[in-house]
Amino acid sequence: MPVNDIETYNGYPTYWADGEDIESVSLTQGSAAITAPVMNAAGGQITTTMRDPGKKFGGLVDYSYGTLNLERFYGRIDSGEIGHTGLTGYVSFSNGTAKNSLGPGRQMRRHVDFAVKKDFENGDVIKLNGSYVDMDYMYNPNPTKDSWNTYGRSYAWGGTFSPGSSDYWQQNRWKWEQIMLSMPSLFKLPGKTELNVTPYFLEAWQNSPASSTLSETGNYYGTQPVSVTIPGVDESGGSVRSDYVGTQSVGGVNAALSRKFGDHKITLGYWYQYGVDDLSMPFSSVSSSGLTGSAWSLHNVTMGNGEPYLAEKEHTVTQTNALYLQDEVSLLQDRLKIVGGIKALMVNKEGTNGLPGPQYHVGSNNFQPLPRLSVAYKFSKDHQVFFNVTTNTLMPIDDTLYNSYSGGAISTQGNSNLKPEYSISEELGYRYQGNIVHASVALFNYNFTNRQVSSQRYVNNVQVYSTINGGGQTTRGVDFEAGLMPFHGFSPYVSAEYLHATIDNNIQVGNDYLPTAGKTAVRSPHFQGAIGIVYDHRNFFGTFSVKYTGSQYSTFMNDEKMPSYKTLNLSLGYRLPSFGFVKNPEIRVAFMNLTDEKVLSGVASPQLNAQTVTGIHGSSIGGSSPQYYIAPRFTTSMTIAAGF
Repeated sequence: MPVNDIETYNGYPTYWADGEDIESVSLTQGSAAITAPVMNAAGGQITTTMRDPGKKFGGLVDYSYGTLNLERFYGRIDSGEIGHTGLTGYVSFSNGTAKNSLGPGRQMRRHVDFAVKKDFENGDVIKLNGSYVDMDYMYNPNPTKDSWNTYGRSYAWGGTFSPGSSDYWQQNRWKWEQIMLSMPSLFKLPGKTELNVTPYFLEAWQNSPASSTLSETGNYYGTQPVSVTIPGVDESGGSVRSDYVGTQSVGGVNAALSRKFGDHKITLGYWYQYGVDDLSMPFSSVSSSGLTGSAWSLHNVTMGNGEPYLAEKEHTVTQTNALYLQDEVSLLQDRLKIVGGIKALMVNKEGTNGLPGPQYHVGSNNFQPLPRLSVAYKFSKDHQVFFNVTTNTLMPIDDTLYNSYSGGAISTQGNSNLKPEYSISEELGYRYQGNIVHASVALFNYNFTNRQVSSQRYVNNVQVYSTINGGGQTTRGVDFEAGLMPFHGFSPYVSAEYLHATIDNNIQVGNDYLPTAGKTAVRSPHFQGAIGIVYDHRNFFGTFSVKYTGSQYSTFMNDEKMPSYKTLNLSLGYRLPSFGFVKNPEIRVAFMNLTDEKVLSGVASPQLNAQTVTGIHGSSIGGSSPQYYIAPRFTTSMTIAAGF
């Protein structure tokens, strides 16, 4: 099932299954599997698979403690096979808390995973997976370059409240609850035919608040001037909590029918998804000490008619239909494999803007045919060459449809005609898989049109995800990776990438154009490299890794960039002998950012230009400062784990 936020397509791995309940995580570069139910995989696909229930009764318990007062408990019970029914199941629970790594506040995460699996004698399998998460956490502010140079890691929300201020950590505690259910099922049909069917459901509730200020006069509800009532305004000095509240409901089914015909395996599939996304931005009053009510309630700043005062009110329904057909051909005793296919993706969005103004109903329809072809030839036992050409797409996010207002005027114009990002990618490579060394090298070329770059903007001090259309982009480079098979317990690994990504055209701003053609694309470091080593021999095990990321531009005009940085991580462990009913106890110690590098780790909000630029037609185009993510400080934790 897709697990991305349906509004922004962002993925949040901390909301997914606990690590102890994950069987595998895989990354597919360049293209998603044709059967994957996604419409945002223009650069690749991450697949997470939850573990199956154990065949025997048992369980696992672990406890972690570390810096920043980190505490985490995890426990799981496997039922084992129930009678002789073929039914197995498990349920797990975890609870973790820690201090905020930057500034005041704490993080909290409670999580439940469960699975029930039924194995049939004929090979049919039905499995129900479920995850529930309840998170209460701090979302730290993202500094500009100047703010980082001035404050460094101390750039954080204020620790004390001052009436009339918009900088207090208690008003910036985010809340997210989510439940996910999926039922992947495999049915063996006559004639070497298989049917894979996965119905799924996701429900999420979020509140992304921020400290802000508000006056009782001079406000606008959309384009209408209004006066508002703020309870306790004299004590709070006009300080309020600005709540970005959202509810998402997603249901869908993905079904694929596969059958073998000699050397061919034909797969025909259909994916349907129905999603509802409700977003609003109400306000809540705060007390004289800066505190307010529940994340899900209060919202007591009202207009003259008694209705809540809102800065945004959007309701979006998205329906997705996709048909796909694929043929896998295996020739020359499986040495030559050719896979060709096409996916037809249809996405319809219908929405309403509940704020008074010129816009009410919005909508868009997009259709994308996505053909693909891959060839792999194994010319000896250890050597393989491969080539693939694929097409992918990224649909515009909901936010691009809607007007936003400031001071009664339109500050951002909604665009129902924004075209989806479309990419054509080619990859040519070689793999070697010997008894001692595994290695691969790949040349790649991606051509993007309507390149959509995720960014952030602020509405009443709340970070809201937005999109910048970067026009065309050409991305070329080479990937290399190599590793040794275990030798006396040691397994070293190295990887490197050279990247050359350029913007193909000038970007329109108003009635002028920025001279961006030929500039380096944002978030595109020319070089990245990593070296790691794994040790696992008898009772001792551990890993060490160092990663280097080159500098990267944060503006399309290349007039500001983020410096290069490196990180070092180390983990050590020891397995203890089993005793009594306690099985495979072990102790693990992890050290993250071992050398405590004080660095920026990513571009949070790329901008078109940081400095004022003269456009192609001679107009002066003002700049905006990009914002950045701050790398976490050095942390360490110890975990004690045991099965039973």
